[in-house]
Amino acid sequence: MRQGRGGRGRSPLKIDFVQKLRDFSLLGLKLSMAAFVLSVGYVLYAVYGGHLSGPVSAKAIGNLRLMGQLMAISGILGTICLVIVTFEEIAVAVVAGLLGVGLVLGFPLMVAGQVSSQAGEAAGIITNWSAVTGQGMVVIVGIRILIEIINYIHEAPARRAKLAEEHGLGKPKKAAGSPGYRISHCWEMPFCHEAIKEMCPAFKNRKDCWRLKQGCNCDPYLIESLLKRGASTTVLPEQGSTYVRSDLQERARPTESTRTRECRNCPIFIEHQREKFRVLNPLIIAAAIVGLAVAYPIMRALYAQFIAFLARLAEQLVLGETVAVSEWIERFDSPAVWIFFYIIVGLLVLSYVLKAIEWAILVKKIL
Repeated sequence: MRQGRGGRGRSPLKIDFVQKLRDFSLLGLKLSMAAFVLSVGYVLYAVYGGHLSGPVSAKAIGNLRLMGQLMAISGILGTICLVIVTFEEIAVAVVAGLLGVGLVLGFPLMVAGQVSSQAGEAAGIITNWSAVTGQGMVVIVGIRILIEIINYIHEAPARRAKLAEEHGLGKPKKAAGSPGYRISHCWEMPFCHEAIKEMCPAFKNRKDCWRLKQGCNCDPYLIESLLKRGASTTVLPEQGSTYVRSDLQERARPTESTRTRECRNCPIFIEHQREKFRVLNPLIIAAAIVGLAVAYPIMRALYAQFIAFLARLAEQLVLGETVAVSEWIERFDSPAVWIFFYIIVGLLVLSYVLKAIEWAILVKKIL
């Protein structure tokens, strides 16, 4: 390699592989959407153009099979690209999953009102490939939801800690010897300094300062007591810093009812909420799984009734001679298909339960 002046070589080329993947995924998404729209449009033209009201030629059946395969490939590949491009927005992936469910259950109903008994093979090709496409899309969305759940379990406390630090509420520290099987008391938090404990009413009463409404860094009388001791520099671990006498004087308040800050904005209480979230997370996941297991027979019965309703509706929508459209729909009442959809729905429910718990504990602090 030729070197420049001073004997310095060229700097190595840095490639952002994540951005390159997103760029390729965006291109793949555009191409997949075009192919998906083309294939679905062709199928809709065949259905609503009257081409399934009588005998269907071998050429038309071949074209429908080809378009069904194109619909499956473009739909599944497009969903993968969509998930990559919009990875931060799980709601977009959920919309794609709903579209997949619509393909699985909607196409049989759509075909039911337009086919005759002589077009049973063509109609079967359409419903089969729409089911393959929809199920593939739902599987991809289910994997994305599972990744979201894993990220929430491992990253939510750190993410909220970073936000708290950016808002000036202090960087969390790991307290030596803090219990991992229960939620720590305020005097066990990493922000509580040993010098404060000997005069802290919360520590003396063995009651957390946010319940006692006394003690910690936002108690003006505790700050006044520190001032009366005459220390020129006092270690007060608010926001993880050391405060001098002038800082304490600014935080002192003359009235008994006034506090220097609300508990919800105190670094000690925020760390308490982070611990609560870490402790409750596995319990909430276990409770959600138990709830889904308890609701399984009820949801199974409702699902069977829903499939039966769709089958009856399909029979009523059939024009002309009766075809076995209801049998196509009843295939979705199999245990394998039901368990597949229930797992996807369960992952989705668990994802939003974890979001709600994070919002209640770490954002609003109402739990």
